Amino acid sequence: MSWIEICEKQNQDETIPAAVLEKEMRLRARSLWITTILGLFTTAETCCAQYRVLPGKLDADGLPTTPSRICPGAGASGTEHCYTPPTDKYVFGLEPRARVVGKLDGRDLILFTATFSGGGSGTLTHLALLEQQSCDFVNLLPTVQLTNQSEYKLWSLPEVSRAPALVTADFVWDLKVGETHFASHRYTVNMYVFDPKLGRYMQRIGYVTASKYPGLDDSATIRVLDAERPTILARLHPGPG
Repeated sequence: MSWIEICEKQNQDETIPAAVLEKEMRLRARSLWITTILGLFTTAETCCAQYRVLPGKLDADGLPTTPSRICPGAGASGTEHCYTPPTDKYVFGLEPRARVVGKLDGRDLILFTATFSGGGSGTLTHLALLEQQSCDFVNLLPTVQLTNQSEYKLWSLPEVSRAPALVTADFVWDLKVGETHFASHRYTVNMYVFDPKLGRYMQRIGYVTASKYPGLDDSATIRVLDAERPTILARLHPGPG
């Protein structure tokens, strides 16, 4: 006997055994629970697919001629309301990536990166922290562009900001002392923190490390920020005097 049949019999004032009614109610509750869980999974899947990441066009040598972009609407095909990195000097058309890194006022905060290469040993990557406002993607960061000999991290510092802080380290090439490209270098460290009054990220810290750190000649990845974290936090929270 289905749930609909039970309701119809109730309307006809027919007596339904209590055991039958209880069984059908349990089955109905289980069905609703399964439907709800499936709905949650569907919603999460839809949420994570609300944007499209499009690479730039390449020339015959594999170098970008148009920039990458991120566009709203997973099932759409147009490029209206997309975010495109600036192209005044470099074309960031390679290796576009995007991921949700937090929430701001209930909206996704998306980290978008895309890379420029001119065919040499160095590359440059553009970073944007995007929020969707009135259908358009808005970059909340000032201009942040890092070489391939750099490191960046997002730190959760709730005592400073409700949004993750972006911390970057990029090498300083001191040609006067004969440093080669991928040798050990000192690094410029910057921190960007969300300012709720301005509704965007602002640079809070900027300095050059006292120590040198290995470059790509000696390490597959650049590791600066963990070692510099005590210095960064001390500059962020200066003591008295």
